[in-house]
Amino acid sequence: MKPAVRYAIAAAGAGALAIMARQLDVHAIGHALRDMNPVFGIAAMIVMIGAKLGAKVARSQLLLDAECKRVGCAAPRPAVTARLLAASHAAGQLAWGPLGFTVRTVALRDGGMPLGAIARVHVAERIAEAAGIAAIAVIALAFEPGAILGSWMGRVLVAGFALVAAATLVVAAVPRLRGALARRAAGRKQLACAAAWAFASSAADIAVLLLAARAMHVDVGMAPLLLAFLAVNGGCALPITPAQLGVQEAAITVAFATGGIAAPAALACALAYRAAHVVPLVLVGVPSLVATWLPARKAARC
Repeated sequence: MKPAVRYAIAAAGAGALAIMARQLDVHAIGHALRDMNPVFGIAAMIVMIGAKLGAKVARSQLLLDAECKRVGCAAPRPAVTARLLAASHAAGQLAWGPLGFTVRTVALRDGGMPLGAIARVHVAERIAEAAGIAAIAVIALAFEPGAILGSWMGRVLVAGFALVAAATLVVAAVPRLRGALARRAAGRKQLACAAAWAFASSAADIAVLLLAARAMHVDVGMAPLLLAFLAVNGGCALPITPAQLGVQEAAITVAFATGGIAAPAALACALAYRAAHVVPLVLVGVPSLVATWLPARKAARC
């Protein structure tokens, strides 16, 4: 996507959010945030940094070990993988999504991993992540079909995931496409294990959203919760705004509205969900980012 197009979309989104914000009771949102339950808020942060990010570390370590064994390079240790993921998430969540990939790519390359191998790991991670989200979508349709398909957002999301599934079947059916994908991704066994870890990370993300809602004293049902998770991942698939600011909040607010939750309370939950990511990433991710970036800058000056 060209920068001019991205900026235009971001500006349009900011304008739409500003119009929506005029209809919200800002005082009610502020009151809800002041009354946040700290126990549930801290629990949401712990689940985010421990379970959600921890599952991603396990997923990435598995794929890095497999790829390094394939090309004959030294795989980073789990502690290094955890630090790089914390750093990349801090860069993506606090600045702009693709910056996280850049930070990680540069660090892995400086650690001796070939760029082609790094690219294959990134592709495998995206495939595993998509599989984990698709599994959540299937579960949502299996247990809450009426609630999911009863809203326009649910129908749009289901249609989008159906198109992705159809594209996947086309790739699997066409030998040339299947071979091209095989050259850029890990083997079936590694992908299956990585997808299981990605599913665990997605489940932890839903738990973070649930705890954030409970911290705001909002009792949200499972259907709006699953719908919000799918909406966030669908809406944030393309990095439109810095840190997906506004996109993520709008997705949660609209999804929660399907469960009868008022906009001020839903937006307060969305802000608590963002805080559950930002606070741990400031405390853990930013130091990891500094520890990752400074050695590279010093090496570049030498």
